[in-house]
Amino acid sequence: MNATDLQAVKRELVKAGLEIYRTKPSELEIAERVRLHIMDSGVRVRNNLSVVFTGRTQRSDFGAGISTEQLFERVRDAIGQQAQDRGYVEEAAHLVEVKDPMDDQRVLDTWHEVVYVKEAGHVDGVVEEVRWALSVEKFVAP
Repeated sequence: MNATDLQAVKRELVKAGLEIYRTKPSELEIAERVRLHIMDSGVRVRNNLSVVFTGRTQRSDFGAGISTEQLFERVRDAIGQQAQDRGYVEEAAHLVEVKDPMDDQRVLDTWHEVVYVKEAGHVDGVVEEVRWALSVEKFVAP
């Protein structure tokens, strides 16, 4: 699929009432509206008609007594099975350091993210999967 095709997918998503947060050459970032504010939802559509979403937890919610792998497992336990039941597969698991905007040497928190992906196959499938991914609670709290 080329950039023109991705623009066609974008038009279909907008026509379906979904909002785009950001457009990149090979990816659409889907928006989530919180009251009047538009925010990044963590849901993406790639130019191969795959839908990607990220679930996460953050270190500060759990304290020092829990390992990195246990935090990843919390995300997998909360989100993984429903994603797998829907046909998603785990693509990656990684750490994201949240840095102080005033001092990039200072780490404020660490997110433990698990990325899930599913090839939708066609535009209608993309719309359906984006709606589903938006409905998933992607932040895992204690």
